[in-house]
Amino acid sequence: MNILLKLFLAVAPLLFTVILTWLTMEGLLNFGSGEKDIFLAIPLLLWSLVYLCSYLCFWYRRASTSRTIAMSSVIATVVVVVVWAVLFGVVLALMR
Repeated sequence: MNILLKLFLAVAPLLFTVILTWLTMEGLLNFGSGEKDIFLAIPLLLWSLVYLCSYLCFWYRRASTSRTIAMSSVIATVVVVVVWAVLFGVVLALMR
């Protein structure tokens, strides 16, 4: 597969996150939460960065493109869920 296509597949979620964040901050995209709309971009940014790193690692190991995309998506999703669970646990512990 073409190297440019693989690079695009690695960077596409990050580009989407940047565009989504810019549209939200400029007020062109509104989810109905006011200023809190930007908090939707934070988990997506984390997911995109973890996806990019894991995609590049799998690509370096010469895994197939479909496996690289699938495993990178799973790893990024698990990382975001774990981070949210830890943050939720910290908030609950601080509320005691």
